[in-house]
Amino acid sequence: MLTLLRNYLETDQSNLSEQVRVLGNLSVFTWAIHTLDWAFRVGDDMTEAGNLGGFLGIRPREWTGLPGIVCAHFLHDLERRKGETDNSHIVGNSATFAILGLFLALQGLRFFYAVSIAVLLSSGVGTWLFGGKDTIHVGASGVIYGYMGFLMAYGFTSHNIGSLLIGFLTFILYSRSVVGIFPQDEKASWEMHLFGFLGGIFMALALTSLRPSF
Repeated sequence: MLTLLRNYLETDQSNLSEQVRVLGNLSVFTWAIHTLDWAFRVGDDMTEAGNLGGFLGIRPREWTGLPGIVCAHFLHDLERRKGETDNSHIVGNSATFAILGLFLALQGLRFFYAVSIAVLLSSGVGTWLFGGKDTIHVGASGVIYGYMGFLMAYGFTSHNIGSLLIGFLTFILYSRSVVGIFPQDEKASWEMHLFGFLGGIFMALALTSLRPSF
């Protein structure tokens, strides 16, 4: 199994244009879903989780919340403030995803895919198991915190100068955000942040010996 994973990672030949295109496609997909969620809202009845979030968000320990383990990361809050739709949730996540996603993709698209799937699942499953009762969780921040945890940890475990520089830059830019893994704002899913972050650290430790050339 480890040999197969090593071969998969080491045969990555992606270049910068491919990496940027993948990140762009993911961002466009997420914004398209957000736009549809807004366009087909039911009248003016707009919950913070949006229409799709109510169906496909993570509902902890509820069977109806299981699809959210995967789907919730592509959904974002739709909240009305002063009569207008507030897109700050998806705007903030999009900017951070672009930066940290690129940092990760620079190490190879196959690396990017492996880590993305792992932190998506760790964030989703962890929140479903341990999230607050009668809550709905949506947003890409669990994956983003997973990238953050991975890049910081991997930079200091891979013994590679490129990864070390990326990890150090990630720490400089986002170390203050790490407090988001603790309960603070009732509107922020600290559970998604925490389990995404832990999933990222786990992947950093697991993949250290399997690192492709950089």
